[in-house]
Amino acid sequence: MNAAVKNFRDDVEATYAVDSNRDREPMKARARFPEYRRRGSAPSSAGGMHCRRSKRWTWGSGRGARSLNMRAFAGAIAFAVASVASSVLGVHVDMVTIGNPGNPGNPATTTGLGAVSDIFQISKYETTNAQYVEFLTSVGGTNPGGIYNPNMGLDPLGGIVQAGSSGTFTYSVKSGTNPQGVAYANLPVNFVSWFSAARFVNWVQNGESTNPATLETGAYTLNGATNGPLPGRNPGATVFLPSLNEWYKAAFHDSVNGGDNYYDWGLASDTKPANDVSDLSLVNAANYGGAATPTLGPIAVGSYAGSSSYGLYDMIGNIAEMSDQPGNNANRYMAMSGSYSTQVARMDGFSALGTPPNVPGTSATGQIGFRIAAVPEPSTYALLAAGVAGLGGLRWVKGRRKIAA
Repeated sequence: MNAAVKNFRDDVEATYAVDSNRDREPMKARARFPEYRRRGSAPSSAGGMHCRRSKRWTWGSGRGARSLNMRAFAGAIAFAVASVASSVLGVHVDMVTIGNPGNPGNPATTTGLGAVSDIFQISKYETTNAQYVEFLTSVGGTNPGGIYNPNMGLDPLGGIVQAGSSGTFTYSVKSGTNPQGVAYANLPVNFVSWFSAARFVNWVQNGESTNPATLETGAYTLNGATNGPLPGRNPGATVFLPSLNEWYKAAFHDSVNGGDNYYDWGLASDTKPANDVSDLSLVNAANYGGAATPTLGPIAVGSYAGSSSYGLYDMIGNIAEMSDQPGNNANRYMAMSGSYSTQVARMDGFSALGTPPNVPGTSATGQIGFRIAAVPEPSTYALLAAGVAGLGGLRWVKGRRKIAA
C-alpha cells in the first residue's frame, strides 16, 4: 500500500476521495450517481478510499464521497445563509440580520418585550464618531437642524470638531485620545439629540444625498423640527431607529433556540457581567457602573470579546441608545442599554429600558448615542430562501440515496 496515499501526505494531489467499491457495481446501478472520471489506471487505495489525482473538483460516487459531497454542499448552504447575517450600508455600517420572525415576547417581562413579527437588521456596533463625520461632511455645510452640537468639540467626551463658517463648515474626528486613552474615531458618537439621529437615518435611507432637504423626510417627517413632539416611523421606512421590541430582541433573544427563550443579559448570558476594562478579552463584561474605567466615559465600540446571541456588541453599557419608542409623553423617547455610568441593576433583561428610560428628544448628552436598524435588502430574503430550499434539497438527496442503496 502506498504510504503517501494511506497517510494523505500529498495534500495537493489528494484533494478528493471516493469509494473504490462503487466502481465494481454494475453499470446500471452506477448510472444513478455522478461519474468519477479518472485517466489512466486507478490510484492506489487506502481502506477502500481512492485519492483523486486531478486538482479539478468533481462529485464523487462512493460511500466516502457521498459523505464528503454532503458536507461540502451543507457547508456551501451554511455559507450562503450566514452571508445574509451581515451586510454593509453605504456609510460603512455593519448590519446584522435578526431572524426568528414572529417570535413571542419574553414571558419573564410583564409586557412581553421582544416580540417582533418580521426579519429586520440592526447595526452591529453603536454609531461611531467617524461614521457621523461622514454624515456631517456630506450635508453639514450650514449645520442644518443643528446636526452638529458644539459639545462634540468642546467636551472631553465628545469626538468631533467643526471648522470654518456657515456655508463652508468642515468636520473631522478629534485628534489624540479621550480621557480613557482611546482614539476618538471608533468611540460611539454622543451629544446627539433624537432629532439629529432621525436626520442621520433619513440621510441613509435617501441614499446619503448631499442635499440637506433630504434630511427632513424618509423614515421620519421632521419638516425642520428640532424640538416638540417626536414623529412616528413612516410606513415604508427602510432605515430607522430601532423600536423598543426590536432593540430588546436583538439584545436578549436566544438566536439559536428561538421561541420565547431569552437571556438575562445582552451578552448571551444569564450571569451578571463584570465591569472591568483592564481585560477586553473577557466575554461576559461591559463598560458600566462608573467603576469600569479610570475616568468615566465610553470606550471604542466592540472592545469586548462578548456579544449578544445575534452578534451585536455593547448592548450593555458604554453608551445608552435611542429608540423611536415614545416615552411617557410625545416629546420623549425610551433609551436602552444604559451607559458607562449606569448601575448594573438597570441593564438586565427585566429592566432593560436603559438610563434614563424617558429622554427628551432635545437632550444631547455625553451618555447617549444610537445605532440604526433597517429592512433587509431583497437579496437577503432571496439568500435565506435559497438556504432553506438548499437544506431541504439536501435532505431529499440523502433520502433518495438511502432508497437507492
